Amino acid sequence: MIKSKHFAFFVSLFGGVFIWFFIFILFPAKIISPFAKESFWFIFLSYVFLILGYLFFPNTKTQNKGFVIISKRFIYIIIGTTLMSYLFRYIDLFIFRKVSFSNDVWQNRALLAETKPNFIFTLSAILTHLYFIPIIFVLKNKITEKKIIMISLLLFLLPFIEGFIRGSRNAFFTPVILLLIILLYFKKIFFTRKHILLIIFTITILFTIATSIIMQREAGETDDNYSSLTTDFFLNKFLEPSPVLFEVIHSTNNNSIKKMMVSGFQIAQYYVHGVFEFDNLVKYYQKTPIKHQYGKFTFSIINKFTNKYEFTDSNLEEVQLMNPRGITFLTFFGGLYVDFGWFGLIMIFLYGCFQKRIVNKITFGNNSYLPLFFFLLFCNFFMLTFNFLRGMGTYILVVCFTFVFSLSLWNKILLKNK
Repeated sequence: MIKSKHFAFFVSLFGGVFIWFFIFILFPAKIISPFAKESFWFIFLSYVFLILGYLFFPNTKTQNKGFVIISKRFIYIIIGTTLMSYLFRYIDLFIFRKVSFSNDVWQNRALLAETKPNFIFTLSAILTHLYFIPIIFVLKNKITEKKIIMISLLLFLLPFIEGFIRGSRNAFFTPVILLLIILLYFKKIFFTRKHILLIIFTITILFTIATSIIMQREAGETDDNYSSLTTDFFLNKFLEPSPVLFEVIHSTNNNSIKKMMVSGFQIAQYYVHGVFEFDNLVKYYQKTPIKHQYGKFTFSIINKFTNKYEFTDSNLEEVQLMNPRGITFLTFFGGLYVDFGWFGLIMIFLYGCFQKRIVNKITFGNNSYLPLFFFLLFCNFFMLTFNFLRGMGTYILVVCFTFVFSLSLWNKILLKNK
């Protein structure tokens, strides 16, 4: 049976909703305050308008005007650019900004906050996000050479180094989940016993890494029961875990098992709490006038760049304070609400149109849009958890658009010289 070209879009949306509800149902916690009707309708209608935008955008037929075939040589160029970018990135981190594996996470974060990179190092930081592109075209072109396959896969390990330095779990989970989406799309994962065992093994490794990072971050800041991560955890304010869960964790004598339980509890709470943080945001602005940011909240990292080089003069502190709880996750819809309020429904309708346009481009042979396509699927899946268009996700967007533009320019040069 041939799957529709629209299958991936709908699976990314409804699969994400299903996983969120699955974890929420399993997670033993109670909602502290009733969910506001406005919060529910904003999320529900955002999904509806996103789907409507996708469905209403026409299935335009774009004539293939000799799009560039991304050859093995070109893939090696991307690999080389990625490796050079990481080399410059780590020169910046380890030599110029003095971060170290011997420092604790908070020391490294303080060092990174104290000094800002110059333009070359900023550019290299952006280009490191090319890491997931080579494997896409290796699989798309059905290349069987083991060397290029292995190198393309090993690139997904490069973000892990900075993940350890910063104490960031996203640096581990994002590459792995992106790779999983790519492999599923190209039908390289089958639910055989071998692949299921491999997936379980990978999840176990990630879970162990996540546990290590959490404990490293909280070393010296908590007690034997890890109270700062359980009973006193700041995310308990809107989604309070069952006291029985804490009793089980605190009564466990084996410290390694206790750490794993704390980590599992934290990951589950992080995954589902954003919806309730979004509800708090909506309730806050029901009582307080809101100054919409028109994209500055979601794409604040671009604003930082334009401020630095004096193209803009935005008050970034004021923008970040639009979240009354500071740095908590607000789902995809939090940024949409802060930036545009209910006019955000128009923006997400256009976002659906945009995703349909990307699918149309790919369907009719323009494979330069494939990296952007996979990243948007990734963002769709986590809408109820986090807005991956923010922060480092903005860098990925920039890389994807630059990739499309570069190939388009190269294509025009080739056609002109024919």
